[in-house]
Amino acid sequence: MAEVFVSYKREDHPAVQPLVQGLRGRGLTVWWDQDIEPTAPWELTIERELHAAKAVIVAWSTTAVVSENVKAEARHARRRGKLVQVFIEPCDPPLFFGERQGVSLHGWSGDVSDHRFQSVVMAARSVVAGKSPPSGIGYAPAKRRLNRQIVAGALAASVVSLVLVVGAVRTLSPAPTAAAPATDPATAAAQARQNLLQSVDGSWDRQGGSCVTPTLISTATDNARVTTITVRGPRRFQSTGQVITAAGREVMTRDIDPSGGGAGETWEYQPNGALMTVIDGKGVHTPLVRCTAR
Repeated sequence: MAEVFVSYKREDHPAVQPLVQGLRGRGLTVWWDQDIEPTAPWELTIERELHAAKAVIVAWSTTAVVSENVKAEARHARRRGKLVQVFIEPCDPPLFFGERQGVSLHGWSGDVSDHRFQSVVMAARSVVAGKSPPSGIGYAPAKRRLNRQIVAGALAASVVSLVLVVGAVRTLSPAPTAAAPATDPATAAAQARQNLLQSVDGSWDRQGGSCVTPTLISTATDNARVTTITVRGPRRFQSTGQVITAAGREVMTRDIDPSGGGAGETWEYQPNGALMTVIDGKGVHTPLVRCTAR
């Protein structure tokens, strides 16, 4: 598995190729979709490399910022603290990415001695090593500095309040109970993913609908651990998408068997109890409500 995953829009290949070559020339192992073998499963390979990479470099451009695939990969990297942003042309990053710093490579000729490219290398190496990037290059939002005296005063007041509260309730406190055994992080993550996928399952209708002809959404995982979501709607509509990512409150899929065309389009499901928002490949948001309990 490579240390660095490069996310970009296919149309930007000429601008991204020198970046990949330059990073490799500086000793970093880099993966991008040009490395997929002809017979390899495309979606599974991308998902595997994205999860395994220690740093993800997203190359923003006017086409990349509207790409659901690029945004999904960027969200994955942002949630895991391994996002490094570069801008290969002037553009505004997508919502929630503008607060994060990035390196402008607009007009970069491929010269590895260029200070901008060197900045990208330093940032990538830092993230790969599990450290924060150098100042001015970082992927984390800027933090406001608080007055030290205010912080110290607030901390002291909190300590005094805590002492008073503990003293007041000491006689009412129950006997300590044995600590619950620690949950394995991998197990907890797998369970959270399963819970998220299960929250998508069910019978749904548009807000204000009567649920007479609901849309049925179901998830399934095969022996190869490939998870799919099948949507069956009115007028014999049916579409099956392979899950790309499922974390936090978002499930991203890519169509692999749509009834009405659109193979390869990405869909996003954002379940929230009895409500769910579905975002199609064109960015259209459709609010749904659950018709029946699962």
